[in-house]
Amino acid sequence: MFPIVLGTAKFNTFQNRETSYSLLDTFVNSGGRRLDTANNYACWHPDGEGGESETLIGEWMAERGRDSVEVMTKIGAMPTDGLTYDNLDGLSASNIKASVDACLNRLQTDRIDVLYAHVDDHRVPLLETWTAMSDLVRQGIVGELGISNYNADRVTALESEILAHGLTPFKYAQYRYSLITPNFNRNFAPQVLLDETLNDVLHASRFKPEILTYSALLDGHLEEDPDELPEEYDNLLNIMMVEDMQAKAKNLDVSVSAFILKTISDYGYTPITTSTNPTRMMNNLALFTNFATDKV
Repeated sequence: MFPIVLGTAKFNTFQNRETSYSLLDTFVNSGGRRLDTANNYACWHPDGEGGESETLIGEWMAERGRDSVEVMTKIGAMPTDGLTYDNLDGLSASNIKASVDACLNRLQTDRIDVLYAHVDDHRVPLLETWTAMSDLVRQGIVGELGISNYNADRVTALESEILAHGLTPFKYAQYRYSLITPNFNRNFAPQVLLDETLNDVLHASRFKPEILTYSALLDGHLEEDPDELPEEYDNLLNIMMVEDMQAKAKNLDVSVSAFILKTISDYGYTPITTSTNPTRMMNNLALFTNFATDKV
């Protein structure tokens, strides 16, 4: 399996149709297969309402072929006020069904390869959420299930419910992660950071989920002046770490992003990466020896 997942959060909003198609074509023609999206991408764009990424992927698959990719999408984190993440549509059984129906319509497909619970919904019993998710697998609408942004205690509680009721295991777990650590008590809610405790819980899980990480490249800031890190990460230790990463990347004659993605992969995680253009994508994947550059 290709050790990278293509992030598509900016498709059809921040990135126009032509760029989005070019990134998809380059990724697939080079051996990539898995696409990460969500039904709320990209509701934070000034002209976005959510669903734009899925819509573009659906159009692309209709032209290029559904079987060339695996679609991993997420539900449950659509802002109900259209403005903030304080009020989300959540993971009730009824909303799961309605959300998946809408996803299938936008994606122009009859199946979703991997469906994530995007953000933990404390208002709804875990059993209700996971029974509804499991029913979709039983019906053949969804292939496998995943969790995203669940804290360690809730991962443990969910696993107990799944085992007690014979429900479908979660095989994927997606979290925010970077090689540098944010300053103490920084809150990225509703995103959850992959920390040591959470890592231990996931590795101890009987389900052995694949751990996927997002925001590893911090929107390109790790390629820039280490003294200009985002406020959440701006401290002396991180500055020194970024300087070290930049030096190691230079010695390998690759981009800092390429070094970071390969390091994360070597840690046993699967990075989700985005790119501004196909050339940058190729540069970022330079250290993956099985990356078929001759196909491009």
